[in-house]
Order: sequence, then structure tokens, then C-alpha cells
Amino acid sequence: MRLSLAGVFVIGAMACRRLRRAGILALACAAISPVTAQAPRASATQASDSTVVIRAGRLFDSERGVLLPARDILVRGGLIAAVGEHLAVPAGARVIDLTRYSVLPGFIDAHTHLLMEHPGNETSGQTAVRELVREGDVLRALRGAARARSYLEAGFTALRDLGNSGRFADVALKRAIDEGSLPGPRLYVSGPGLAPEGGQMEGIDARYHTLVDDEYRVVRGPDDARQAVRENVIHGADVIKLYSNGSPNATYLSVAEMRAAVDEAHLMGVRVTAHATTDLAIRRAVEAGVDAIEHGRGAADSTFELMRQRGVILVPTEWDRWLVDRQLAHVPAAERPSDANIEALLAPGYNRVRAASRAGVTLAAGSDLYIDVGGPRGTAAKHMLFAYAKGGLQPAAVLQSTTINAARLIGDSRLGVVKAGAYADLVAVDGDPLADLAAIERVRFVMRGGSVVWYPPLSSSPRER
Repeated sequence: MRLSLAGVFVIGAMACRRLRRAGILALACAAISPVTAQAPRASATQASDSTVVIRAGRLFDSERGVLLPARDILVRGGLIAAVGEHLAVPAGARVIDLTRYSVLPGFIDAHTHLLMEHPGNETSGQTAVRELVREGDVLRALRGAARARSYLEAGFTALRDLGNSGRFADVALKRAIDEGSLPGPRLYVSGPGLAPEGGQMEGIDARYHTLVDDEYRVVRGPDDARQAVRENVIHGADVIKLYSNGSPNATYLSVAEMRAAVDEAHLMGVRVTAHATTDLAIRRAVEAGVDAIEHGRGAADSTFELMRQRGVILVPTEWDRWLVDRQLAHVPAAERPSDANIEALLAPGYNRVRAASRAGVTLAAGSDLYIDVGGPRGTAAKHMLFAYAKGGLQPAAVLQSTTINAARLIGDSRLGVVKAGAYADLVAVDGDPLADLAAIERVRFVMRGGSVVWYPPLSSSPRER
């Protein structure tokens, strides 16, 4: 089946198999580890240098949204110990010269799906059958690990991964990264999303409805919603994801079910976000007390105002023209939509960003990129930021969406800032990103937890002494 215009913007979730043995992901990690062990500066979780001084040519202050002149950053034990001008170099410290570059907090993508991929030429139901029945867990784990590394090398030092990863395979991947078995960003994971009947898997024969349970936690009543939250948290979820509506299925969680889930999660200190793609779904989720809304398509101005009043963050998962063109690269020219049609389909997303920002809603960056557009996924994910710029956000606000705003969404004050006490998660780019947002594509250095994890071995690489 050829890619339809609607296929370019598929938002339906992938289905995936549950891990049937605890060792599945470990096997995948073992297959990767010998390679990463031979790659210098590749592992984000290797022991961090005890003391490092970074000389930054410019420094993005994400709290104020300004680019400061030259600053030094003292890193000790994986955390930032001090930021200032002309800091003294402690005895034995390593010095990294980034005076040619702009240094920012590591980027954060607040809506990812590392263990899923849609090829773009099938329905989400067809993808579900393929991933569940034909591909298997080990292949998906290996691909998820590779995608995690691609994000890290693109400058993303933290990801909020929102399900579509079987029965807690996302938790397993997070553990593998945390223990140093493979390189990757910090992961904040949801486990299976709490969904209405059928989840997002359309077209599944009733005889095979159990496939849905391999991917979603179907909720049947408020008491069951509370139990589902307990299950996810006890198995390692950092955030609870609700499906206020189960698009493409015409199903909704009840307000009572969502409110019960929110109450239970907040009781345990866990935040709740809601997939919502109609104004009704958004408003019901906000009324139920969620902390954030994913996508937010169809939101009325009055709903954005309600979100502002209640401090609900929006994660707008928008595409720009570059992403669409990459997705259409393999479609026969005769079947491609016209430029006018593409722009018409992109316009509502840009307008949504503009309307939410105008209403005073806090925006956190999330790509929701699970469709194969060719090349590293981490590199492609940055194009959500260019979509925000097309929606009228100034470069400083765009950068705040992927740093401090995303950190506030996650709820960890050590993320998204460069100041004493924060994680030493840093990215250096060539150029001034406030004057030219495209500078974020010219990554020259990445540090995660005090360890230099990537920079290209070119003459323009940071100098060390």
C-alpha cells in the first residue's frame, strides 16, 4: 500500500511484544557492549572525570533565555560545581577549551518512542501485527539502543519515553543505560500507557484482543485505574501516561478514571501526562488534574486558557517541512502531495504553537518521532524545534522549550540548566543559536554526567590541555 497524505502525519502508536524473559534486553546490550567499549568518549555512563574545567565561548542561560559571554564551568563528580568568569583550575583538573562555541544545557526531548518505528506505508494496525508477530523483542531492543545513542550524539542528554515499548521494556532499557551497559541519554519512562478499550490498535480481530495487552494497560473503571498506576510505578515507571482518547479508535477514558489515576500517581509523587488529540479529550484530561498534555491537537483558545490557569504544560509534537520531505523521499513523484497541500497540513501545527504561546501555556519540546525519515533519529528529532520557530517562537523560547521547560515537565531541577548543583549535561554548538537557530544542528561536543561522550575527531574539535 502506497503512502497516503494522511500517512505522512500518522500519530497512531506502535504495538510491540512483551519481554517474556528478563534476559532479552540484557542479550541485546551484551551484543552492543563490545563495540562501545572500543569507542573512546562513546559511553555516557562511564565513570565521569573527577574534575573538569570547561572554557565556554558563550553560555546559554536557560532561566533567563539569554546568551552570556565567555564563562567557565567547573565540573566535579558528574555535577556542575561552579559557573563564573576566569575560574581557577584546580590541581590535576582536565581543561576543555570550547571558547569557539556556544555551550547550552543538554537538549531534552520530552516525547519519544525508542522501541517503535512506523515505516510510513501501512496503518498502525498493520504495524502492530508486524511488530508483535514477526519482528520480536531482541531486534526491537537492539534498535532502541541504537536510537538512544543517536539522540545522545545529537546533543539530547535526557529523554522522556512514553510507552509503546511492550511490558516495561522501556524500564529495562533505562536500567541498561544507567548501569553503563550501553550509551544513551537519561531516560524518564512511562511503562504501558493507561488506555481505553483497544488502546490505539485499530482493526484487531476480537479473537486477538490480547495483543493489545502486550502494549497498553487497558483501564476498566476508576479502581482499576488506581491499580494500573500502582503496577506501573512498582515496575519502574517515572511518569504515568494516560490516553484521554484512544485515537485512531473512537474511545475515551472517563474523567473519573483519569482523576483516579492522577490522584493515585500524585499520592506517590509521580506526574501524569495525557495523550489528547481533540478539544474534548484535552479539556477532560485537564479537568481530571493531569500535569501535561501531549499533542494538544484541536484545542480551543478557551482550553488553552484553562491549561494556563491550572499550570498544565503542553508538549506540541509538530513537524516541519524538512521532516515531511524526508518522509516523502521514497514516494513516487506522481503520488506526492503538492507543496500547497503540505503547507496546508503543517499550518495547523504552527498555529497551535502560536495560540498556546499567546495564551501563556508553558511549552516543552517533544518530537514523537517514530516514523522512519532516514538517518539518525536524534538528528531528525531536532526539527520539532524548527517547527516551533515556524509557529512564531523566538530562538530563546525554542531553546527554553528543550531545556528548562522540559526539565520542569519532568520535575528534576538538576536538568535543563547550567548552574551549581545541576547535572553536568552539556552540549556545544558552532555559532550563536539565538541569531541562527540552525546552529543547533552543528553539534561539536556533548557531555553527559561529567563525561565527554561525543565529539567529532575533526580539526574543529574542542582543544584539550
